[in-house]
Amino acid sequence: MALHKDMKLCEMKQFLQEEVKEQILLEIAPILHIGISQGGYFGVTRQILCLVDFLGALYSGYNGEVDKKTGRKVISKAEKAIKFIEDVFGDKDTNYKTNGKYLYLMYRHGLVHLYQPKELELKDGKKLSWLAYKGAREGATVLEVQNVRHMEISQNPHDPNIKYLTIWITSLYYDLITAMDLYTKKLENDKDLQNKWITTANAICEPEKV
Repeated sequence: MALHKDMKLCEMKQFLQEEVKEQILLEIAPILHIGISQGGYFGVTRQILCLVDFLGALYSGYNGEVDKKTGRKVISKAEKAIKFIEDVFGDKDTNYKTNGKYLYLMYRHGLVHLYQPKELELKDGKKLSWLAYKGAREGATVLEVQNVRHMEISQNPHDPNIKYLTIWITSLYYDLITAMDLYTKKLENDKDLQNKWITTANAICEPEKV
């Protein structure tokens, strides 16, 4: 099922539950490599956050913005993706509301353009580095960092100027699936969200001049 103009609510729900969920299962689950310690750390996060770009665009809507230099439609934006993480993923785990922006800036921008996650400088001058792991959602010990929890910020035990955003990639994967159900429910109860979907889907379906 492809996006098309002026989609009805039933089509939006079908798209999320059948099209997007199927893509997650067929294209992201295989690179997660559940049950073994190797693999998936960059691939899973990259795939998920690229998909969040799209979902964020649907969630926030398109207001007609175009790039002044190229004339191309600006449909997806970082702030839209971050809002989706905070609002929808955040309904599952409030850590997404607190640290969702770091997840996106670190993993989406870094992995897509520069191979590895970016390190960030916080307002207090400390460095926020990345720490993706497999293990447990909370209470795990990763690289000598004890009692880490998914989507929380942990202190480097050897350097007070370094912190880590700890990402359990298995949880990120399952939280994405849960987000599809949460977003579907929000669409059912919010006409404004349905209209925002339509503005975005309609813009995506319009051909671009090249």
